[in-house]
Formats: sequence, C-alpha cells, structure tokens
Amino acid sequence: MREEDSLPVLLLLTCCVDPKGMAYTVINDRNTRIKQYYEAFDFYLENTSYKILIVENTLFDIDEKYLNNDRVEYLTFNGNDFNKELGKGYGEVLIIEHALNNSKFLKENKDSYIIKITGRLSALNINKLIDSLPDNNKGYVSANITWDRNFAYSHFFISNFKFLKYFVEKKDLINDSNGIYFENLLSHAIKEMNKNGFYFLPLLEPTRIKGVSGSTGNRYVDDFSILDLIIFKIKNFYFKYFL
Repeated sequence: MREEDSLPVLLLLTCCVDPKGMAYTVINDRNTRIKQYYEAFDFYLENTSYKILIVENTLFDIDEKYLNNDRVEYLTFNGNDFNKELGKGYGEVLIIEHALNNSKFLKENKDSYIIKITGRLSALNINKLIDSLPDNNKGYVSANITWDRNFAYSHFFISNFKFLKYFVEKKDLINDSNGIYFENLLSHAIKEMNKNGFYFLPLLEPTRIKGVSGSTGNRYVDDFSILDLIIFKIKNFYFKYFL
C-alpha cells in the first residue's frame, strides 16, 4: 500500500450508459452496460481505498448508494449528441474534458495521480500498479504503448491534470471513421509531452482486466504467461529510453 504522505490518487471512470447507435460499438444494450458499470464500481469500492470520480455522458441517474458514498463523486451530462461517425473515443475525450472542468475532486487535487479507466472494466492488479508509482509526481505518464509507438491502450492509463488538459485540447484530431482513434492521439500526446517536461513511466506489468471490449465484444485478458511478461518488460525498457 502507498504511504499516507504519498501524493493522492484519484480513479477516473469514464461511462456511457446509452451509446445511441455509436459507430464501432457492439455492446449497445443499456441494461447490460449498467450491470457492467455497477460491477466495476463495486470492485473499486471494495478493493481500493482511493477516491473515485465517475463521469457519465447520457444523463443517467446512478444508484443512490454511490451518491451517498463519500469516496465517490458522480457527474453526468448530455455529452453524446455529437456526430457518431467521430466514434466513442471522441465522446470519451469529452467526458474527460467535462471532468477537468467540473470535478470537485480534481480541483482539490490537481497534483494527484489520475488513473483513467474505462468504467465497465475492473483492473484486477490496480493496487500493484499504483503502489509502484513514485511518491513525487514530476509529470509521469504511464500507459501500454504498441511497438510502433502509434497506439497507446486507453482503457487504463495514468497521468495527471496537466497532461489530460493538454490531451483534450487536441480532441478534434480524433475521427474513428478516418482511422484516427483516441489511442493514436494518446500515444501522440505522450510522445509530445515526453519532450516537454513529462516523463514516460512504463507500467510495472500488463493490466489484468476483467471485462468485455465495447468495440469488439471480446473479453480482455486477465492473466499473462511468463513469456508475455518478459516481452512486456523488454518493450517497456526500450520505451523508457527511446520513446
């Protein structure tokens, strides 16, 4: 566990209960999505000690048990009425932007580590990943980046307020229909910020995710072989010095 005097950590869960025909989204059933969200919310409440910021973009009335929990801040807004051809990644950036502009938790802790997680997913090894973070956040960004350095997985990454502010300012570059995804912009932002006072910090290990991809319907991998871990370590060692 992190020491009490360590920099604060905030979990940012991005949510869209009703995709309303979003392009490149296969899980559209509202009730299925609500069930998956609640399972993930409960996981983080039961298995972590951190504050949780939940931001949803279809004006969904969340269960009161979350509203009555001091560790939870819930924001919902009408943020899903944009051109659906831009894709769900564009909508997710709007969610992050709404969080930056409206969250009490964020305004109180602008220097905190922000763990951005897709809200339907449970990161089973989240505490291990958080415990590996330096106590002094000098502008670290952690993510899983592909070998070609053009794609950073967006379902789980670690940054801070300043990085996310820079990232959302570039949101109009995202267009799923043109093959420019959230993950491409995230990778680009990491490389650019790495040149301007931020530091890329490889994740300690791959995220073990329990849940289903909204884009493909496939289940995420929640365990890894020794070979997978060795390859992951080699890639991260390379990126630490040559990103």
